[in-house]
Amino acid sequence: MKTCIGVFAHVDAGKTTFCEALLYLGARIPELGRVDHESSTMDHDAVEKRRGITIFSDVAEFSLYGRDFCLIDTPGHVDFSAEMERALSVLDAAILIISAVDCVQSHTLTLYKLLRKRRIPIYLFLNKMDQPGADASACLIDARDKLSQDIFLLEEAGSLNSQALIEWICDRSDKLLEDYINSGGDISELEAATALTELIKSGGAVLALSGSALRLRGVGRMIEVISKTLPAPIYRSDEAYSGRVFKVIHDPKGARVSFARCLSGNLKVKDEVECKGLLEKVHEIRIYNGESYYCVPRIESGDVAGIVGLAGAVPGTGLGDCPDLPAPTLQPAIRASVNPKSSSIDAVFEVLKKYEAGDPLIEVSFERANNSLSIRAMGAVQLEVLREAALARHGLDIGFGDFKVVYKETIAKPVMGFGHFEPLRHYAEVHFRLEPNPGGGIAFASELSADRLPMQHQNAIRHFVLARDHKGVLTGSSVTDMKVILANGAVHLKHTDGGDLREASWRAIRQGLEKAESILLEPYYEFEANVNMDHLGRLLSDLARLRGEFSPPEPAHGRALVRGRGPVETLMNYPIELASFTKGTGSISNRFLGFFPCCNSESAIASIGYEKERDAENTSSSIFCSKGTGFEIKWNEAEAWMHLEKSKL
Repeated sequence: MKTCIGVFAHVDAGKTTFCEALLYLGARIPELGRVDHESSTMDHDAVEKRRGITIFSDVAEFSLYGRDFCLIDTPGHVDFSAEMERALSVLDAAILIISAVDCVQSHTLTLYKLLRKRRIPIYLFLNKMDQPGADASACLIDARDKLSQDIFLLEEAGSLNSQALIEWICDRSDKLLEDYINSGGDISELEAATALTELIKSGGAVLALSGSALRLRGVGRMIEVISKTLPAPIYRSDEAYSGRVFKVIHDPKGARVSFARCLSGNLKVKDEVECKGLLEKVHEIRIYNGESYYCVPRIESGDVAGIVGLAGAVPGTGLGDCPDLPAPTLQPAIRASVNPKSSSIDAVFEVLKKYEAGDPLIEVSFERANNSLSIRAMGAVQLEVLREAALARHGLDIGFGDFKVVYKETIAKPVMGFGHFEPLRHYAEVHFRLEPNPGGGIAFASELSADRLPMQHQNAIRHFVLARDHKGVLTGSSVTDMKVILANGAVHLKHTDGGDLREASWRAIRQGLEKAESILLEPYYEFEANVNMDHLGRLLSDLARLRGEFSPPEPAHGRALVRGRGPVETLMNYPIELASFTKGTGSISNRFLGFFPCCNSESAIASIGYEKERDAENTSSSIFCSKGTGFEIKWNEAEAWMHLEKSKL
């Protein structure tokens, strides 16, 4: 049974070097590769080599201390946080790398919170102890201040029943404390490890080691500690197959490969597996080690493999009886037009859709009206990498227009929406109550009994509500954080089909939005800026100018640390400006925080210039029928024409 561990870090903390050391010690590679030599096993993509950062999650296997492991190396750059987050669903434990020179960075804290939220056992590795300025004690103090007080730094050669560790565990484990008192302090390593295991599983303890991945110091010891304190995963090998997809790629030959972990049962080539409600045949099963792979006829519970043949799988898809993961909380923050340059627009669209299939936070749109492409993404770096990858892998030269932020819309107060669709021989009427749903995206509920409207029709309405990206009336941006409650509805026994309910539902939502008090939302970053004290005044002045909100500066190793939040629109280009006036000594790390009310909504609405009356695909009018002829009634008059008694707030 393989143990699946993920390696996480703020960018440049030495994560990929740590993974390289693990594979070397586990005899998976004959010699150590290096990021700066473009020879590491896990960063094999041409774009990763050129940039020197991990962009795509990669998988490899190794064995140490009598235990088999599957290793997942995750991206450290915030623009690729979604790629990192998707790996969490298949992990048994995580190793969080911290540079002993730079200590805890903003993204380190984000990663720690995310791992804690998912209840994944965490081990810390204080890396780069071979470099000038590295200080394990200072790094430990910083980690305890910012991450958790429940961190214990192990000596590299120390045992797990050292007196200091046992006393530390006793402070946190009532059972071990009782055994310690009853035995007169004679506690075995097994007893200590058992108590420690329970603490690690519950999040009450985090073990840390210091070392140097580049010099192979402490890396093997980390796996030894994990082997002794993390129980082997238990999977249901005698049950039907289920699995979780966490990554999708297209290999150089165009095959779609879905990386998934087998959570129960087993899977064989030529088996059919349920995926998105359909049965799909498995054509190939691949075991990957970085870029290379070999094919196997079968995988068992706990294995991680690349599966060829799952056309409908996307990251987060559950296979068999495993449910799909919820939609990611992160949302694309910027958008840009796509310039195909020398390639056809169809060829570029096809390639970009492949990348979209592998990354839910890339959204590619084709505008039929003007035959143009646009794309939404998390950040500028993500689009730059996409452009480089399209050129390197597909020979397509793609340009992007100026980056603009992605807006969203929501409503301030409850409102009723009414939709009617009745061309000749068609009929459906739907009444919705639209309510604010802060932080909850689009949600659906029904107040109707099955006697009033059969459940098959209610389920169809639910599907139509959740399946569409509804557009707001201010800017045509996506509507979010709104609950759609079915208050009333009607069908005709003979003339209603599914399309009628779809049209009535979409028109009812749009009609409600026309009457609602709409709010324009813009994306925000949370940031952490680190500068020399003599640059602090300029930094604070800039942040105020950029509409940033921040806490009082904190002293940090002779420098100033400023944390806060601000609009993506003003902050997305500031790292370049900061690096310029500090001559490279200052830095700011931005991470997507969410959507909040827009500070300058009037100018944003005016600059976008959305004309809602000309948006034929998002109409708010209803269609009625009289004397065999269908006719249109505008949204502001439609309520008076409804057949059902009008529902009230």
